[in-house]
Amino acid sequence: MICKKTLHFHIGSHKTATTTLQNALAANEDLLAGAGLLYPKSGRYFTGHHPLALQLRDPALRDQPLETLGDWPALLREIQASPADHVLLSSENFEWLQDLSRLQGLSRHYRVRVLFYMRSPAGYLESFYNQLVKDLKTRESRPLESYICEHGLFFLDNDRLLRRWSETFGAQALQVRLYDRSGSAETLVSRFLSALGCQSQPRLLLPQEAALQKVSLPPDALEYLRLRNLYRAPSTGQHRITMSLAQIAQAGAGAGTGAGIGAGALQRTRAGLLSLAAQQNLIRRFAEGNRRVARAYLGADRAPFDPDQARAHADFDQRLPVGDDVMISRVEALLSRFAKTAPAPANAVDPAHSSQTCPNQASSNASSTDFTSSDVASPDFDIPDFTSSDPTSSDAATRPPSALPAPPLQPPTG
Repeated sequence: MICKKTLHFHIGSHKTATTTLQNALAANEDLLAGAGLLYPKSGRYFTGHHPLALQLRDPALRDQPLETLGDWPALLREIQASPADHVLLSSENFEWLQDLSRLQGLSRHYRVRVLFYMRSPAGYLESFYNQLVKDLKTRESRPLESYICEHGLFFLDNDRLLRRWSETFGAQALQVRLYDRSGSAETLVSRFLSALGCQSQPRLLLPQEAALQKVSLPPDALEYLRLRNLYRAPSTGQHRITMSLAQIAQAGAGAGTGAGIGAGALQRTRAGLLSLAAQQNLIRRFAEGNRRVARAYLGADRAPFDPDQARAHADFDQRLPVGDDVMISRVEALLSRFAKTAPAPANAVDPAHSSQTCPNQASSNASSTDFTSSDVASPDFDIPDFTSSDPTSSDAATRPPSALPAPPLQPPTG
């Protein structure tokens, strides 16, 4: 009897260091292959397998079988040709798949395993919203409070999300881990490989810098971008502004750089931050579903996130609800000083020079510091365009939150 290869799906969730993991995996693909783990080149965009998920979600391709769908045939051939016993596909876009029927047939050829990291709803939402404001494909302009009230937040419903994968591959195929922000990137990757079952891990060469497009911006920097989005400032040049603000944020709050530029002054507003009461309410809202997840996959009888352990952001009540002219002037002054003293970002994603093209992302010959809106969408938010305005339609159910028309607030389901 020929033993089946193990096919691992790393499905997210978003904002659990997925990009850091994918960068490390792609940078060490040869070492990993030598250790028996294939991180396929087929179906990869930047360093994650985002096209594989996007092709499954594309309404125009819904009737196309997996064997002829987009990058999937090349992927299946690469897996077949590899001597590795384990194969890893990683994309946080997998978590948003509603219809997994075309993946079900993979069980006939592989032992399928699914790995999912979950984090507290409050921390997840703050980080996710930060990305929605920054990303030029979404350009979120609502304050966080409005976003919560106008959106169903279905992407925080871990129970419902995991149930789809459990029904497809069986509960025994799923492994759930709590996202732990502590430790170095080396520790993060080591824990990840251990979760895959790697007992003996090769010494990996890890990227030294975080992806700038994923750096969370401090409140005033985020509010500056939100106001640009709200008043429909030209998208040309916003990528450069965002990357500059990310570099300023990386300098550390109050720490500054050699030129005396720091992020400590960018704390006048509460942009992108939840009040303590809002954090606690959000945790309670999804507590029952997270308790079911804990019972099924974590061996616990209580929800993993405790509202009583939430902590208020410093001076939240004294912060401005929205930015004012003083805040805008300070951010622009900081950007001006930074432009004169700092080099252009070296690790910002430049899709125009990528060897692969993601669906619905136009190529460009723009320079790395001045992109148009079609050039700079980060891979996990590069979504197909949808035209239906009905949030209850079947197409709308497959969309990530940033693509949906704003629905009324809904209670958690599942």
